[in-house]
Amino acid sequence: MKKMAPRNMRKKIKIYNLMVIPVVYCVLVTSLTQLELSIIPFLTFGLGLLGIMMTIVYAYVEGEIIYRVFFKVYFRFFSITVYGLFIPMFLLNIK
Repeated sequence: MKKMAPRNMRKKIKIYNLMVIPVVYCVLVTSLTQLELSIIPFLTFGLGLLGIMMTIVYAYVEGEIIYRVFFKVYFRFFSITVYGLFIPMFLLNIK
């Protein structure tokens, strides 16, 4: 995957950033097997609200929105949320 990216982006891409996509799929499958309900719509709605709130706070506090910083913080929070959902569901599924 990294080799397909342009050279200037190769150093910025970390392995945990690439692993979020398969982990989202694992959250979908695990939530369907355990809860018989998909968590993905709730996750999408919650992260959408978070993005709106982050935009309003950045615009109010700093007076401008710096897209690079905004998307970096947003994607990090997204990955922490996905991993935070997956790990307990995976551990409960093992038992």
